[in-house]
Amino acid sequence: MSMSRTSLVLVLFLLCTSCAQVIYQKTGHGEFKGDLDVRWIEPNQFIYMPSEENPLRFTTSDQRVIQPQKMYTDGGSIPQLFWGVPGLSPWGYAPAYIIHDWLFEAHHCDIPAYRDITFERSASILAEGIKTMMVANPEIESANALWAIYEAVNSPIAKSLWDKAQSCNPPVELFEKGKLPGVLLFKIRVSTPPAR
Repeated sequence: MSMSRTSLVLVLFLLCTSCAQVIYQKTGHGEFKGDLDVRWIEPNQFIYMPSEENPLRFTTSDQRVIQPQKMYTDGGSIPQLFWGVPGLSPWGYAPAYIIHDWLFEAHHCDIPAYRDITFERSASILAEGIKTMMVANPEIESANALWAIYEAVNSPIAKSLWDKAQSCNPPVELFEKGKLPGVLLFKIRVSTPPAR
């Protein structure tokens, strides 16, 4: 690599790292509570099932409570090419991804309690969820991962998915007489300290 290309790569890296630190510092954090239950339906198709006793909830830094309902999910929509990068797996920040997926589903299904959440706010809520998990578990803290994910979910591609008409897709057809669908993939109890 030539010296000018090396310099350019170094400058871009430093700019990205600087941007990542700025976004990380200005992102608030909230509190997670509840159980996260994800079931495998078929290859590349999963369903989130809210717990009746202890449903997953995220309280944002401005005290907005988000409680997802049953829905299809793919965790984080991270391209497979990046799954090996620390912090960029589709389930690495699963509670935050479920909250973000729910905001998209609530928007697409026009659920009244979530009508005031804009596309931009959905991206910042995901960033808050990820930061909340990082604050609770400092060993996974990565301003670069938070920044990369935030930029991806705040992109024109993500906006086109948000604006996609007639994309409400509730998983009601999978439920038979009290029987849970699919195979339990994982169930975790999520609890983070409240934001101060």
